[in-house]
This record gives sequence, structure tokens and C-alpha cells, in this order.
Amino acid sequence: MTLNRLLATLAVTAAAALATTGVNAQEFKERTARFGHGMADTHPAGQAAKRFAADMEKASGGKMKISVIANQALGPDPQMLAGLQGGVQQFYTGSALAMLGQVKELGFQDVPFLFNTEAEAHAVFDGPVGDHLNAKLAAVGIHVLGWWENGFRHITNSKRPINTLDDLKGLKLRTQPNPLTLDAFKAIGANASPLPWSELFVALETKAFDGQENPVVLMYTQRFYEVQKYMTLSGHVYSPLIFAVSKKYWDSLSPAEQKAMNDAARSATEFQRKTTAAEAGSALQGMKDKGVQVTQFSQADLQAIRDRVPPAIEPHLAKIGPEFMGLVRSEIAKVRGAAK
Repeated sequence: MTLNRLLATLAVTAAAALATTGVNAQEFKERTARFGHGMADTHPAGQAAKRFAADMEKASGGKMKISVIANQALGPDPQMLAGLQGGVQQFYTGSALAMLGQVKELGFQDVPFLFNTEAEAHAVFDGPVGDHLNAKLAAVGIHVLGWWENGFRHITNSKRPINTLDDLKGLKLRTQPNPLTLDAFKAIGANASPLPWSELFVALETKAFDGQENPVVLMYTQRFYEVQKYMTLSGHVYSPLIFAVSKKYWDSLSPAEQKAMNDAARSATEFQRKTTAAEAGSALQGMKDKGVQVTQFSQADLQAIRDRVPPAIEPHLAKIGPEFMGLVRSEIAKVRGAAK
């Protein structure tokens, strides 16, 4: 192959690599950025973050380099979110609940049994409800690139199997820092308290907390089977992960760079959701293989939870706002109607 033909081949290859974005690498500036999160690299969100970083480097012809930093090495979630607002951290994925004081509507995601399926949740977060949240977050310095999958949350503990609702009584459970969540668990008899994610494993290991509630893929990738003996498949709440960029950083990008980033973000979001769904079953089996005893609430106990929780969370729904909650419920109804 002659030198001219080799150069032509390389040019065609580079053009094909950029075809997905429709952006010429010459339109990018040299940039470095940090993408922090609190999960393991093996978690689907960790995998998707790396994929996003690789896609952006490829689209920019190597000019945009994003370092993915896992396991809260950049600090706990509230610190990373504050870093996005201040522009000292560029990308983040994880819980958005630390922003609850600034965006009250985020509290709706912890309403028990709101969603029946992951597909319902995706449609809601990708539609008008997500648009509303994204606009509110943009106003406080966080530009949302997508809503990723964390999954339906289940309960684990180190003291006893939870075969009935009464078995929850007195268990000290770590929950997310959402007052709505705390009151929901207290309504069904658990001793619920918030605790930073970075402190949770040690708290379970030292028995400062009996248990916690999280999606199974997260529990497995964080090796919770080492400190928890029992799991109850409750599926009581669906949890998303926010995938966001500092608005200061976003606003510094050219329109071409923003287009490429949106394209890479859509690809990463699709990959992350599919990977989470694919790994949920194997993660549950992995927990069992590690000796975790898995039980499931009966329909009667699940109905008892549905009956006890609404009065306890009604004041929180009022704070979130009837109009917004009406939008959430109407969007869910649309999805369910379309599925029939």
C-alpha cells in the first residue's frame, strides 16, 4: 500500500468513527474532565461512564479526555453534586437526592410502588416529568444528560429472615436521605435512618445498622453479601441514577461539541439500561451463591405496605406539589394505557 493510499484509508476510518455524531474533530477544543461516581467500575453505571468517556474521546479525535473515577474517590454524592454546581467536577452519575433541598420534585422518586416496571419508569423520566426535573436542575447549575437505571430496591439485613411484615419491626435500616422514605419505613415498623453511602458498608460490617435497601446489582457489585445474610425481594421503590454534567462546563462547549455529547449520552444511556437489566438476574443468583438467604413478601404483606404508607407520606407529597404529582401519575397512566 502506498503512503497516499494509507493516508486516505486512515482518513476514511476516522470519518466513519465520527459518523455517529456528524461532528468534525476539528470543531473540538483540547479539554480534560473528571467523571466521578460512587459505584464500582464493574457496575453497569461504571461501565457506561467508561463507554461515554471513550466515545467522547473518539468523537473529538482524542481532544476531549474524560477520567472516570469510581467508588466515591472524589467524595460522597453531595460533595460531587456540589462540585458540578461549582464547576470543579465535570460529570457525575449517582443519586440526585442530595439536591432535594434545591429541587423538591426529586422526592417523588421514593414514593413506594409508584412504578410497576422499568419500562414505565424510563418513559416517565424520558418524558415531560424528566423535562421538568431537568429544567429545575439546570437552574441550579446541573445539566442532565440522561436518567440511568439503578433498579427496584430490595431489603437486606444481618439479623433474621423477613418472611412477614412483622419481621421488619425494630430492624435498624439505612435508607436514602429522603424524609419521605424515612416516614414510609417507619410506617411499616422499621427503625429507619439515613447514612451516607460511603459509610454504609462499614456500618453494616460493625452492626451499627442491621440492614439497608438497594437494587440487587448495586448490592452485588459492592459485595454486600459479605456483611448481610438475608434479602427480601420487596421491589418497594424504583431508583434512577442521574447522569449529568456541570452546567458551567456544558455552557463552555460549542454547539458542535454539545451535539456530540448528546449523541454519546444517548448511546451510553441505552447501554447502561440494557446492561443493568441483563445483569439483574445474575446478580441475584450471585447473592444466593454467596450464601444470602432470599425470601419474598406475600401479596398480603405487600398490600399491607400499600395500605399503611400513604397516610405517612401524604405531607411529603403535598410539599412536592399536587400539580407535579398529577403530571407523574398522568404520565404513568399514559404508559399503562399504551401497553394494553
